[in-house]
Amino acid sequence: MKQIGWVVLVLSALGLAGCKEERPPGVYDVSVSEAYRRLFADKFADMVYAKQCGILVHVTPVGVPDRQVTWKVHSSGREVVQFTAVLTPYKDKQTKVEIRIPPAGNGEMYDGSQFYKRPAFDQPLRPAVQEQVAAILEGRKFDVQRVGPGRDKVCQVQRGGLTTGVVFRVDD
Repeated sequence: MKQIGWVVLVLSALGLAGCKEERPPGVYDVSVSEAYRRLFADKFADMVYAKQCGILVHVTPVGVPDRQVTWKVHSSGREVVQFTAVLTPYKDKQTKVEIRIPPAGNGEMYDGSQFYKRPAFDQPLRPAVQEQVAAILEGRKFDVQRVGPGRDKVCQVQRGGLTTGVVFRVDD
């Protein structure tokens, strides 16, 4: 009987030794300085390509070193949305990232419940921003499959216009 107890104890210890502690959501294995450097250098080209709605948009990062990066999205000379990644040290060489998108109506801009005559992005926007940030900080490509389908019918019409040569402007 004692032998079985020792075997269980040894197997349990081996099982636990192989377990790697999982990161909480929004925590990445890079320092705050490295996270800031990577995010500030990126203009979200992959996300824009996958989620834009057919109006020409320009994304410009602005930042507060080692604290946050805000991407301002302009179309036809007008800011249409912005989103921010707030960086907080978590553990040794880990960074927690909180995504902030401005409020609108009873939610936030581009949350799927807002109507835009000429939307810039397929809604909801937050999952796409989170995926782009994760891809940058994990050193991989943006994966639109992780975002899920968009739900903005106006966006789908505008995106369809891209294939036929119909160009939309935010101020149409």
